[in-house]
Amino acid sequence: MKKLTLSLILLPMLLTACGKQPTPAAPEATAPKGDLAAGKIVAEAKCFSCHGLDGKGTGPDIPNLGGQKEAYLLNALNGYRTGTRQHAALQQLSSELTEADVNNIAAYYASQKPASAGAATGAADTVVAGKAAAAACGACHGMDGNSKMPGTPSLAGQHPGFLLNAMQDYKDNSRKDAIMAVQVAKLDKVAMENIAAYFAAQTPVARDKPAAGSATAGEPLSGKCGGCHGQQGHSADEKTPSLAGQDAQYLVKTMKNYRDGGRAHAEMKAMLAGVKDPDLANIAAFYVAQQPKQALATQPTAGQQWAERCDKCHGATNDNPAMVAPHLAGQPVAYLVKALTDYREGKRVQSAMHAMGAPLSDADIQAIAEYYAGQPPK
Repeated sequence: MKKLTLSLILLPMLLTACGKQPTPAAPEATAPKGDLAAGKIVAEAKCFSCHGLDGKGTGPDIPNLGGQKEAYLLNALNGYRTGTRQHAALQQLSSELTEADVNNIAAYYASQKPASAGAATGAADTVVAGKAAAAACGACHGMDGNSKMPGTPSLAGQHPGFLLNAMQDYKDNSRKDAIMAVQVAKLDKVAMENIAAYFAAQTPVARDKPAAGSATAGEPLSGKCGGCHGQQGHSADEKTPSLAGQDAQYLVKTMKNYRDGGRAHAEMKAMLAGVKDPDLANIAAFYVAQQPKQALATQPTAGQQWAERCDKCHGATNDNPAMVAPHLAGQPVAYLVKALTDYREGKRVQSAMHAMGAPLSDADIQAIAEYYAGQPPK
């Protein structure tokens, strides 16, 4: 659920919605401006049904071309003509165009007023979206992820990856709990990622000291646990939960389930084999006594924060006509989501964008798309 934050330093720019990396354009991008009147005639014959005469996409997953950089449009059209960009219909259409047609179409659409997709329909901030999606979780886990219910874990400050995996395990029934199974059945992947981001961003609070068990006796017994859960229960592993400040009843119940086979995990079963109930209580007491903290210092990133990186190439202030990167403001959400997802999954062949998009979660992509869709085109 918070795969969100791990790659921020890796992404100096993030999004090239169509085509090549934003480097100085190929020779065709510096070709003389085309004939606008001739470009309009070709657009009426070839492009109108999808992109309209004003350059506004006629469907939710069709990009707006009006006001785009001429260099970008030339690069995209020539990419379809040469086969370096894959799209059956556009490859067929562009094969019917002459070089003059390509120049004229690019010049015509570049001359049109930029179109807007309208305001974004969802929350661009994954934490804000996660808070709304997590409303049903609050009854047991607390609205801020700090549960008051004995036997129920607190979620605040946990690794988002751990939280996401836990929900997915309940969803596919590899982790058993009737109440959790009902709750996660209603959630799609984006909602689960948002919930994970929300709870991971909350500040954890230590649970009450247990009536049974000794923290002093539990410290040496916790040695084996520290290899995965971290010293004093502060996990450094995205997939492993932090135990510091957690509820004692929950910890004891979980350890018993691993030890006795109620939960399948070979390593945990081996670690806890032969550990008696009083020692389980001591281990739990030790972890409850530790001060909890957020598993990761870096907070989840909202669409606006992602855009600070993307805008280095795609922003309105980058008006270098030789840069191939397109303007993204006002583009349809569905188009931007599809473009980014295709880059992430390698369906669009562009090595730099694939590498930059690979760490993105579905929630990240949705946040970026909604942010740009809601921006007025310049």
